[in-house]
Amino acid sequence: MRLFPDAFPLELSAADALALQLGSVALGAAAFAAARGRQGLLPGAAFGLISSAIGWCASRWPLLSRAVELCGGVFLGLLLTLFLTTALAVSCAALAAALVREDLRPWSRRIAVALVAAWGLATFGADAALTRVWGFGPRSLAEAAGVPTNRDARTLAVAWLYPTRNRSYHVDSRRMSSETTDLSPDSIDRIASFLEKSGYRGVFAEEALAAVRLGRLQWWDEERALDAMMISVPGRAHPDYLRALEILRAGPVTAERYAKLERLSAATGRRVEGFEKASDAQRIFEGFSAAYARFGDEAKAREWLLRLDGLWAVSDKRIEVGEFAELREGRVEGTALLDERGAIGLRVGLFAVWRSSATQTTHYWLSGSRVPDQDGKFYFDGLGPGRYVLALLGRPEDLRGSFAGVPGVFEITEERPDVFLNPLRIRRELEPSTDSFGPGGLPEARVPIVPEPPIRLGR
Repeated sequence: MRLFPDAFPLELSAADALALQLGSVALGAAAFAAARGRQGLLPGAAFGLISSAIGWCASRWPLLSRAVELCGGVFLGLLLTLFLTTALAVSCAALAAALVREDLRPWSRRIAVALVAAWGLATFGADAALTRVWGFGPRSLAEAAGVPTNRDARTLAVAWLYPTRNRSYHVDSRRMSSETTDLSPDSIDRIASFLEKSGYRGVFAEEALAAVRLGRLQWWDEERALDAMMISVPGRAHPDYLRALEILRAGPVTAERYAKLERLSAATGRRVEGFEKASDAQRIFEGFSAAYARFGDEAKAREWLLRLDGLWAVSDKRIEVGEFAELREGRVEGTALLDERGAIGLRVGLFAVWRSSATQTTHYWLSGSRVPDQDGKFYFDGLGPGRYVLALLGRPEDLRGSFAGVPGVFEITEERPDVFLNPLRIRRELEPSTDSFGPGGLPEARVPIVPEPPIRLGR
């Protein structure tokens, strides 16, 4: 599937527009001359010039309508697009009638000026307002934020270390991009800065916020991903409650995380953004209840369950309730070795396994991530009870080989809060990286090998 990073309809080139304008003048003069003889040449040429000016204004409205839609005026944008051709046809018919009919001849100039003025004022006024207030001008988020498009994004690999597809593990490729932009760490920071400078308002605000949230998750940057999901700007951006609650329920059970849960709960208030559908509201209410239950707050867990009584649409749906947990000090320790050396060029991700009893589907929620040290050791602490799996993120050539010591699905319980995994050994054809997410030392070959630029990500 080919993706185009241009958010707006394509415009005609200057040469094509000039050719159409000249054709309009010539055809207008010819049409009027055919009906009225030589006396129709001048009115026909005037019709061609004036109609081409109105047509140029009309050609801007597909872009302006799309900009209005991106700024939140979805209904108004669709309405403008729907009636654009009708308005253009009526304007041209009125202009032709003013030039042809004898009874309208005295007012022909006034009608022509009024039509041009109406189209011009509406077009230039909307353009100026959208440009000044809503950041209209750039044709894509990549251009507005100054980042590469998705065509320049890198492809990494993810090794999921649990049984699936009749294998003990599987490796997937991951394009580090959104549908329009590159999502390297530097690009994500630039898009986040663009959002803050624009005050989360503008033509590309919604797309930019989605890109930041997606990028943080793609790089397994759990804390910054949670902060991105919790972004709340009244009237402009609302939290992604479901994703935020997934990270909270899967991650460490610490006082800092509980404080973020409280802030997320306070952000709901009397707002309706994110709760437009009863089914989504049910999942959010259940998520809050399960999150509070995981932190051991029974009172607030029951309080969120009571809110379900106000949702008429869930009367016949099964409600999922989280289990109350007392464990706060679960710990996972392991070692990741790449060709018998510490896999400092990989990132280890921990994911909580949750199976929905209502839909019978299994979900893997990001709990945390670590870069192994020089000896390949890593650990996760502050975990609650549950089932977990590991995954690795890195360059495709680092994860192309044989794996030994794949942990599969392991469980943390109150009886077994500490899990010590067997060493995970990866053997590949190339020498391992010597820097975190770096290109590594490549062996000598018969043809020159140009390594890809390093991927920088903090520990």
